[in-house]
Amino acid sequence: MAATLTVWTAAGAFATAAFAGVLRGFTGFGFALAAVPALTLVATPVEVVPCVMVLQVVAGVQLLGRTWRDVDWGAVRPLLIAALVATPLGTIALDGLPADPMRALIGIVVLGAVAVLGAGVRLRREPGLVTRLGIGALSGLLNGSTAMAGPPVILYFLASQRSAASSRASLLSYFFVLSVAGSVSVAAAGLVTWRTVVLAALMFPALTLGNALGDRMFNRAPGEIYRRVAIAVLLVLALLSIVRALAA
Repeated sequence: MAATLTVWTAAGAFATAAFAGVLRGFTGFGFALAAVPALTLVATPVEVVPCVMVLQVVAGVQLLGRTWRDVDWGAVRPLLIAALVATPLGTIALDGLPADPMRALIGIVVLGAVAVLGAGVRLRREPGLVTRLGIGALSGLLNGSTAMAGPPVILYFLASQRSAASSRASLLSYFFVLSVAGSVSVAAAGLVTWRTVVLAALMFPALTLGNALGDRMFNRAPGEIYRRVAIAVLLVLALLSIVRALAA
């Protein structure tokens, strides 16, 4: 980020936070997907990533109380335990595995899964504990190696027989805990600077407004609309992964 915040930087950060907040408030995920690419136009990635992690914690706190009763903790707990254990392993693997081919492969797999979900396919029954631990571990490995923890867990909840409210609340809680862990990690690494704090403070009001608007839109939308929007966001995530890998 420049030594001082310009009007255009401030305006861009505010607009980005508002849009990303609406997306997260409605779907329960996608804040980083929307915020990181836009913010890297006005700040450096080393400043953007800690800022987004901190803001995701804030966004989670704002909605956690409203969605707590809808969280399926029986599903979320094993996912989180496995993800938190596997994330450092993914970081270690980052040194030995090429990130861009991995991103391309993830994008292609997610595109196939999106096609299946779009066709209306759902899981007939809940996967067993071992399978859920595997999904969480895969999410954690991707989190540590490519910063893309979302696809396995999002696909799992969208393919389940859960209601839109339960899927959204469970995703909100899952990514909230990962964001807390990520924020502690970047803070311990000394990556949270005063400029990161200034940028986060600037975006906070817009995030709050966007989060509230997204939450309001979700509460007024039919359950099937939620699933369609979530699948569309996942599609964008897959395409961005492939484009990023090919452009590298």
